[in-house]
Amino acid sequence: MYIHQRLDEVDSTNTYAKTHFREFPDGSVISARRQTAGRGRLGRKWLSGNDLDITASFLFRKLPQPFYAGVITGVAAIEMLQEELPELSPYLKWPNDIYIGYEKLSGMLSEAVWEKGQMQCVICGIGLNVNTSSEALAGAGQPAVSLFSLTQKQFDVDFLIERLAKIVNRYYIICQQYPQEVFELWRKYNRLAGHEIEVVDPAGKVMRGIFRDIAPGGEMIFVHEGRELLFSCGDVKIIAQSVKF
Repeated sequence: MYIHQRLDEVDSTNTYAKTHFREFPDGSVISARRQTAGRGRLGRKWLSGNDLDITASFLFRKLPQPFYAGVITGVAAIEMLQEELPELSPYLKWPNDIYIGYEKLSGMLSEAVWEKGQMQCVICGIGLNVNTSSEALAGAGQPAVSLFSLTQKQFDVDFLIERLAKIVNRYYIICQQYPQEVFELWRKYNRLAGHEIEVVDPAGKVMRGIFRDIAPGGEMIFVHEGRELLFSCGDVKIIAQSVKF
């Protein structure tokens, strides 16, 4: 049985989970009412305070491949949103964001924990904007939305985290026997496949091309100037005139 530890304040739920991973059973979740030094991909910050948003990290010890930490968490978050707000149309933006239209709602960061050359577990952190105001989101540095800004309704963050944790653990159990089933759901929710996008590779080079598909190892299959490339990481930018929602 997983454990949910709810902290009042922490620098980063991922950092806490990595430091204390031995204390938690498989599938456990650590969440925080206030996160003061949360981390996103590419060194970005993800801060949250006053119990406004979901900031949580899930611990996985029995994954078919490490990238499935993000697969499971992403699929579960989409299902939770569809259940609670069926009028919305969330989708996954490879590799680890959740978007509504052209605006970011959520981001995820997976990190492996290594000890003496052996991987002990993978931690997947998720930040999801729940009750943050539009004014606060304006300082995010990119187009962003929250459940509140979309609906003008306040949400019970504790309830949403508990619901998300149950769905994550359900998909985690399924994934251990039928990983392809969970992978195909993740692939389906990545709605940018087939569209023209821009990719910024780790060296900072910007390329425009077609997001063809997702490979079995989780890489993006990207077609640029007639060549098929595989990306395991990178920043994806939506081209509005190419993608119609």
